[in-house]
Amino acid sequence: MVSLQQHYCRLARSTALILAFLLGAAPVHAQLCGEPGRDGQAISDPILNSYFTGSDDASLAAGSRELVLTRARGSHPLLPGDLALLMQVQGATISTRNDRRYGVLASHTLKAEWLRIDRVDGGRVQVKGAGAGGGLLHAYHNQPAGPDHGRARWQLVRVPQFDSLTLDQDVRALPWDGFTGGVLALDVRRGLALAGHALNVDGAGLRGAPAVSLQGALGNPDDWRYSAPNPEDQALGYGHHGSKGEGIAGTPVMIDPQQPGYPEGGMARGAPATAGGGGNAMDVSHRLLASGGGGGNGQPGQAGQPQSGGGLGGHKAPPGPWLGSGGGAAARSAGTGGDGGSGGGLILIRAAAVTGPGALTLRGNPGSAAGKAGGGGGSGGTLWLDMPSDVSLSLKADVSGGGGAAGGGNGGEGQSLSADGREGFPAFPLSGAQAGFRCRPAGHWISGRLFLDNGAADPAQAFNARFDDGEQPVVDRQLRLTGAGVRPQAVSTDRQGQFSLRLSEAESRGQSLRLSLSLADEERLPALPVLNRTPAQQQGKQLEWSLTATPDQHSGPLAIGLVTLPQWQGAASQSVPVGGKAVLTFRYHASVSGQVHFTSDSEAVSGLLMDRECSGDSERWQTGSSPGWNVVAGELLCVRVPVAFDGSKRTVTVIARTQPAGAPQGFSLPTQRASTQLSPAH
Repeated sequence: MVSLQQHYCRLARSTALILAFLLGAAPVHAQLCGEPGRDGQAISDPILNSYFTGSDDASLAAGSRELVLTRARGSHPLLPGDLALLMQVQGATISTRNDRRYGVLASHTLKAEWLRIDRVDGGRVQVKGAGAGGGLLHAYHNQPAGPDHGRARWQLVRVPQFDSLTLDQDVRALPWDGFTGGVLALDVRRGLALAGHALNVDGAGLRGAPAVSLQGALGNPDDWRYSAPNPEDQALGYGHHGSKGEGIAGTPVMIDPQQPGYPEGGMARGAPATAGGGGNAMDVSHRLLASGGGGGNGQPGQAGQPQSGGGLGGHKAPPGPWLGSGGGAAARSAGTGGDGGSGGGLILIRAAAVTGPGALTLRGNPGSAAGKAGGGGGSGGTLWLDMPSDVSLSLKADVSGGGGAAGGGNGGEGQSLSADGREGFPAFPLSGAQAGFRCRPAGHWISGRLFLDNGAADPAQAFNARFDDGEQPVVDRQLRLTGAGVRPQAVSTDRQGQFSLRLSEAESRGQSLRLSLSLADEERLPALPVLNRTPAQQQGKQLEWSLTATPDQHSGPLAIGLVTLPQWQGAASQSVPVGGKAVLTFRYHASVSGQVHFTSDSEAVSGLLMDRECSGDSERWQTGSSPGWNVVAGELLCVRVPVAFDGSKRTVTVIARTQPAGAPQGFSLPTQRASTQLSPAH
């Protein structure tokens, strides 16, 4: 372990270099940035990251800008301008009942965010984040295990910022040691080329359980949790069952004897959150033994054998960039082996592109055998990507779990996530300091998103020019970029409604550019979308933005929030017996929340019936006063119109006037008319 004193002795020697970097850096735009490219274009050490944490009871409040660090690992000290990842590695509570419900996740405090290091003064580090006043967005805590909770632990990871990077060797992370490690993270302003090498965090995550030789105690073959033997009892072989693995809910005593371990005991088959359970000894003499369960992450771990006493597999982890979890140990009466495998680590890549050939390996380690019983495998780790939306990853990450040994359960697969969602990579955004390719793109880069800004999940969020939960992306819509001296480009929005257009450095020479978009007939703009502080110009259905091609410049993200017209229609025609009566049905599908007024100017219509659920049951007779009906975005309702038919052809028209709630001043939706033609039935 490298001490903080060693880290910060280097600070004085680096001051001149850092000042030169700061003075020569490209201007920082509105988003929060580190110093993109400051670590150059090459590596000299296969360990890129350094890791830090505070004291065992150090808590960080949301909004705080100061961290007090007491532990450090790795060869790179923290310096002003550095990019860092702050993450809660452990911090979950579980059910501790001695039955099948043991280990079910009750709650968790797992979270992560990107920070910029602003000042370093010994062990005191000032940061800037996305929270109030430029502080932390979330709270973090270190906490020893107690009677009702396992250990909680956060760490700060220094993330190198490369200009471009072509690997000339494999790169790995320092493994998790109970305080720090397990994370390989890097930021590359241009492209990352693996050049046949690997980013490798195999088995670098939360640790597998060690097996111990025991002769028997007073445990029950049906135990889901049981106390771990103290050192004196362990020396005599007095104890029962196998140890649980390490997971997001804590660390067992058998891994760290200095900690109290899991609440109510760290042995036996119950799986504490994501960690695999230990195998049970199914008799008092500790002769009938069982294997450990596999760790869980993106998928749950597999249970050990036999079914009556094998450790349960670790539960599936909440979505997020977490370390893979360890497998449980086998119950063992003599000899060696039976250990659980450690989980895979965490890889975070922020780059303009990632190219192969090469490998991204985040595998869990296998368990080991002890005669007829064996440990469970560790789960696969987590890959998290942040790349431009028009760039795909040509490599497949290996997030497989480790195999169980001699009946031990296999570890579950890990997770593959991204900042904004892409094919095969569910979205899991992290707030804070932006990626280097956003802060300082090589050529001019334009990005944005089209979406329905209708507050579908919360009407109060309509018309706010933000893509909120429940709102739908507008997919497969084409935008064009043209200008003198640049090749014309066209791009369509992806399944998340996002688009990205990029110019090379050679094309970014101060030319005038024009970005254009054509609206569909049913689309309306509540407000003109703003790019580079300038609203769009609109002529009919055509939107245009003017900008200048500038190197190292990002224009955006451009938020194009649209609303569509409500769907309002009736049957085109309906046959009615002469002298009879008919009830015509008109359907209204709300695109925004607000009020809708229905009226008819047809002589044959004496009133309207409201059927809010289109069930055939009318709610209320609507008279000429035309009251407004409250609707929410996405709601479907029906208006039923009784008419008497004298045999002459006629058209019945019903009018819908929608008043959106919370719309910007001056914005309205047009009146809509739907008609049904009546004809005699033959």
